[in-house]
Amino acid sequence: MKDPIGGHPTRGEQLDVLAGIVADLARPGDIVLDLGCGTGYLEHLVEQHRRDLSFVGVDRKGESLDQARARFGDRGDFVEGDLADPDAIVLPVGRARFVVSALTFHDLADDRKRALLEWARDRLAADGMILLYDRIRLAEPALFPAQQAIWRRIERVHGAAMRSADDFAAYEADLSDSNRPARLADYLAWFAELGLASQVLHLHGNVALIGAAPRRRDAAPGRAT
Repeated sequence: MKDPIGGHPTRGEQLDVLAGIVADLARPGDIVLDLGCGTGYLEHLVEQHRRDLSFVGVDRKGESLDQARARFGDRGDFVEGDLADPDAIVLPVGRARFVVSALTFHDLADDRKRALLEWARDRLAADGMILLYDRIRLAEPALFPAQQAIWRRIERVHGAAMRSADDFAAYEADLSDSNRPARLADYLAWFAELGLASQVLHLHGNVALIGAAPRRRDAAPGRAT
């Protein structure tokens, strides 16, 4: 199955990391809930390693869900729903061991991002994990030249550009209703407010894979585990 988005020089590596985490840690029969599943490309990557998991995908695009249903048949349930209004989404299963999302959260306003994370937490198994892969908003003008240097290196190494902007003002001007990533500090604060331990698992440029999980009862005070 070809990546339906493609063109992103680091996307393949990071999606492989995400799929590998699920494949390595899952138990037979575990439920994987994919927020913004599209045509089911992430499910396809996980299935390269594991064929004993249950997939539930949510997306607002009916045509993409039709492709996912045709591809996976009874190996997955794909539900039409708007992630900006998660309480209206009716899932066919209970709690999931893994809640994953790839390059979807930046489409949502910040208050909707937090609301969706809370909804995801409430549908997460006690020993489950949220794996969020998305762009991180750049917030420090003084460090923007360093980010530009990283983008230039990515283009040299991979032969394709991740993103570019002449200066920080141009970067901010490019943000829009469909491109409004949250700051890393915001994500970490939201997870903490929701009682979840979190950390960056993989970072390339300004695209991060963040993991979050319920805090262990035996964790030392003030320490995330």
